[in-house]
Amino acid sequence: MPTEFKKYFWDVEFEKLDLEKNKRYIISRLYCYGNLKTIKWIKQTYNKTDIEEVAKKSRNLNPLVANYLRQQFHLKKEQMMYYKTSKALNYEFGRENY
Repeated sequence: MPTEFKKYFWDVEFEKLDLEKNKRYIISRLYCYGNLKTIKWIKQTYNKTDIEEVAKKSRNLNPLVANYLRQQFHLKKEQMMYYKTSKALNYEFGRENY
């Protein structure tokens, strides 16, 4: 992984990250805190199935990333752990329910 991405992994030993063993963590972290360069790197490094698995299984997304991945992979909210474990299941991006 490029050393310039170290700033996104402030809470772990960057040098010990394994691209295969830690792929879910790496993908979700870079989507949530990275930029277009990190997303391009993700798409070059991991296959569509790996990224879709993160979209389905990660609880640590932010609302914008969860919505983006849901649309990218044509997923229903019920298929994504992010929505299942948060009040976000009843939240439509851009429209708040009071």
